[in-house]
Amino acid sequence: MNAIRPHIGIVGGGLAGLTAAYRLLQSGMVDVTVYESMPTCGGRIQSRTIRSEHVDFGGFLIYPWYTEGHKLFTDLHIDTCLVQTPLDDILYILDENDHAITEDAVAFPPKETVKIWTKSLLKILQKSPLSEPDLDRFNGKTISEYLRSALDTQEHAGIYETFFDTVSQGYCYGSVTETKAAFMMPIVRQVKFHGDIRSTSFFPQGSATVIDHLVKEITALGGTIQCSTPITKIDGHTLQSHDHHFTHDTILFAQNVSPDLYRTILPDLPDVDPACTYTQFLTVAVALNATPTFGTSKPWGAAFYAPDDSMPEQILSVINASSLYGSALAGCVVLNIVLRDRSPESITDESISAIAHRELTRLFPTLIVEEILESVRWKNTMPIAQESFVQSVRDAQGKNGYYFAGDFLGAPSIETAIATGSRAAERIIADHS
Repeated sequence: MNAIRPHIGIVGGGLAGLTAAYRLLQSGMVDVTVYESMPTCGGRIQSRTIRSEHVDFGGFLIYPWYTEGHKLFTDLHIDTCLVQTPLDDILYILDENDHAITEDAVAFPPKETVKIWTKSLLKILQKSPLSEPDLDRFNGKTISEYLRSALDTQEHAGIYETFFDTVSQGYCYGSVTETKAAFMMPIVRQVKFHGDIRSTSFFPQGSATVIDHLVKEITALGGTIQCSTPITKIDGHTLQSHDHHFTHDTILFAQNVSPDLYRTILPDLPDVDPACTYTQFLTVAVALNATPTFGTSKPWGAAFYAPDDSMPEQILSVINASSLYGSALAGCVVLNIVLRDRSPESITDESISAIAHRELTRLFPTLIVEEILESVRWKNTMPIAQESFVQSVRDAQGKNGYYFAGDFLGAPSIETAIATGSRAAERIIADHS
């Protein structure tokens, strides 16, 4: 270990961990090693090659208000690679009649809309950063609880709750009955006032371009990345993986929340297990004999389906791959399939094929599945955090040489991952100055 330059160990080679490593190494003040449990870096940013096109299987939409994200893309000289997301229709299937409508055709009752906005506007107008939201603003309510309280009802909040749940789970977030309003309302605020999906951009060569450039820059700056190195135990500043031990001056935890590790890191947590769970999805690219249609001749980019908790597996969103990546992927769709009754580890290639075939036959009975092109089993998709847990992590930031980054700390998004990684790096540099 270099006695002059502190050695920082980063657990997790996803977007937050790699951003932190890059920012730390840019300072020229520290040495950095990143430990990633998987064979490659990227976490929930994954792109796969299908018919010579790079198709995204994880996060990929870049909003104009991703301030830290755009700053990082500029520093990596990839900002010019972004292109506007095609303005094809986004469709919602919210009832049992399978009738597809656009958002502006959703029948929100005007009086109830006024009631919700009257009670919500002041709360939403106040700025609450995606990466560090105000944890107390919504009094610990879930999205469902907040919508029902705004409508003064104990019953289901009707089309508002259904629509919010459809959008949230379609993007692989948790259900409105689980996800806390404190973490999602900052996204609602930004979408409403600073640009919705129609203003987004994406990397047509795949969002893994960000990961590839970060890995390249980290290596060029003298950092080390050790993949296939899961950290299984922590003893002070010593990380253990298999039969290896790695000792560092400071440790940044930027991985999915692991209860066993976090019990060690945060022994004062009020609960035995850290109060953070993750959604579990399959993302499957499928070739059909034709592009699905929805009773309209207008091009469509994505379709979102209302969740049905009675189904063990269900397609919650379908992305028209040719809309994003061009005619080479005509007839290809990317499916996000929620797993409700079993874990991704129990899913085989055969069961992925069976689930995709069954669900596509249910949704598009006249189409033929020609090929399962690619799939990802997401053990941990989007975090569902509790305010008390996130507050505990905030309070522990910097204590005992431990730091934290990741989108579980705020509104889960590419922006939150980048912002928390950058902020953790800034604090580590300041503390070592």
